[in-house]
Amino acid sequence: MAEVEGATMLSIRELRDRAVIRPIKRAVEDQLLDLPGVTGVDIGSRTRAGSRHREQVIVVTVTCKRPREALGRDGCVPAELFGIPTDVVEEQPVLQHIHRVHGEPLRWPSRTIGSDGGSAGCPIRAVRGGSGLAPYRAVRLGTGEYRRIGTLGVLVTSDPTEPMGLTTFDVGCLDDAWSVGDRMIDPDSGRVQAELARAALSGRVDAAAVSIVPGLAASPEVGGLGPVTGHARAYPGEPVRKHGFGTGLTDGFVTSVDATIRVDHGAALGVRVLREQIRIATDGPCFCGPGDSGAAVLDPAGRLLGLHVAGAENGAIGYATPIGDVLSELDVRLNPQSLPLGV
Repeated sequence: MAEVEGATMLSIRELRDRAVIRPIKRAVEDQLLDLPGVTGVDIGSRTRAGSRHREQVIVVTVTCKRPREALGRDGCVPAELFGIPTDVVEEQPVLQHIHRVHGEPLRWPSRTIGSDGGSAGCPIRAVRGGSGLAPYRAVRLGTGEYRRIGTLGVLVTSDPTEPMGLTTFDVGCLDDAWSVGDRMIDPDSGRVQAELARAALSGRVDAAAVSIVPGLAASPEVGGLGPVTGHARAYPGEPVRKHGFGTGLTDGFVTSVDATIRVDHGAALGVRVLREQIRIATDGPCFCGPGDSGAAVLDPAGRLLGLHVAGAENGAIGYATPIGDVLSELDVRLNPQSLPLGV
């Protein structure tokens, strides 16, 4: 695989190589995405035999590797493109929400920090990042109706007196039948805690903002990670953490900020392409899993880097939308910690 194990910072030379590859990757990625079985296009590292230099290549991810003779000449990924080597790896990005039968009690393991408890100064039952979020409206799958559950990633605002929360489009909107004002509930308690305010599903952003119900306490902290100190751009090799409703607190490291992925949003919305996403790997058992869609991804200084949107089925790889794009498209901002929320 075109990836070095462990969180390793790229050298200046490797960063320069990626800068050279980036416009070429952008120019050819649509052509590559049209090939059968291709799920994404990225820039990654691989070590040359007998060399300490990690060669930077165009990485093409596929659902399953197949022999060249089975694909035919027109279905194969070229060995190189404009002088840049390619590497083909198996990886299938999927949206990471949970589906539960509509009407089934919404309970989840107590290991998830959710909206209960918290650190000193954080009110009991305060809505905050890392808690669960589920639209009250059900989604129809086959012959049944299901409730979709994800994560409310972090608190934001467009007005300091009206706290809002971020999640993904697939969690907040479900399908193409969404509308402003759709109710959102806390999966643990079943209480209505927010209403859908705005959403974006574009070539770079998969996100939604929900308005917290007036009267509910809201905290700018992310459960298990403390307060958010600001936001920043991610860079390869950087260690990150996230707290999702599904897998709780996990650690990883950024491998790329150039990932373009194909993600299936279901029958109503179809397969969508997200470009220039943050790719995150882990040395642990997993970084993400079902229920984590919408989780905030933070750096060691507590700065918000992205909003977790998808991951590999085994949880070893996660993808996050850069937070600058999310804040811009939704026209929201992080709440200054000096200002109280919801007063």
